Amino acid sequence: MNPFEKGCLVQLTVSLWGGRVKIPASLIQVDADPALIKASKCLVERECLKPIEKVRNEARAYLYGKTFPFPIAGVLFIPRELIGTVDAKLKEFQQEFDSEAGAFAENYDLFVQAGRRRLNSLFNPADYPAAIRSKFSFSWRFLVLDAPGQAELLTPELYAQEKEKFRKTLQEFEELAVTTLRTRFAELVDHLVERFSGEKKVFRDSLIGNFKEFLADFEQLNINNDASLSEQVERCRSILGAVDPGALRSDEEFRQEIAGKMAFVQEKLEGMMTARPLRKIRREPSIEEVAS
Repeated sequence: MNPFEKGCLVQLTVSLWGGRVKIPASLIQVDADPALIKASKCLVERECLKPIEKVRNEARAYLYGKTFPFPIAGVLFIPRELIGTVDAKLKEFQQEFDSEAGAFAENYDLFVQAGRRRLNSLFNPADYPAAIRSKFSFSWRFLVLDAPGQAELLTPELYAQEKEKFRKTLQEFEELAVTTLRTRFAELVDHLVERFSGEKKVFRDSLIGNFKEFLADFEQLNINNDASLSEQVERCRSILGAVDPGALRSDEEFRQEIAGKMAFVQEKLEGMMTARPLRKIRREPSIEEVAS
């Protein structure tokens, strides 16, 4: 499989001022070797930065749900059919990020003065950037790669080496894509079965909503035509097709019936996962994040 016939790579870069610096060892008065002591100070209240961090985290979570890890640091693979949808959604996140960053910049002087009062002798105006708005940015780009070309730039030996490396990268990606999609689906099934089984448990409408969103995106995400997974996805579509969260809350017998059917899917997925050697899926970026 050549994945670049089915999609491309996407890279999201989020720059966010950390609002924290190290405290000089000379200011730490403890009976210990200063080389073994590390401490930092918050320059502003952490609550001030949380609205911006929230947008960043939501954007990352959204992108992870529509893409696959790729064996090149800092990038993810996005199926062709989802590129337009993801681009539009990232523009919404960008607008929200810029709005929150702008609000922070407008109130920055107030935050600095509050830091002066609370830090007392540890306050240092040099710790605070002057052009604070420049410390926040949100951008992304789509990348298209193909097998290594420009053979005339490399010796035949180096070209052969790079071509083999690229082949192995694509093979690793194919295995990782299958593992990722199966794992995501299994996690959704596990969570639903856990919330619906046994004594009545509280669950949010988003439990069903997230599941149905995955089902809606599945055809685009199933770039390897995983027939075994498709069978279980279709089974879930028939189980959850017209399910109303309100009915599940009010009718315990109905909820237990759904849990039983989904437990069967869970069992099938467990067999699929153990039958295939699974690569560890990195939860932390594949997305480049900069804190400065």
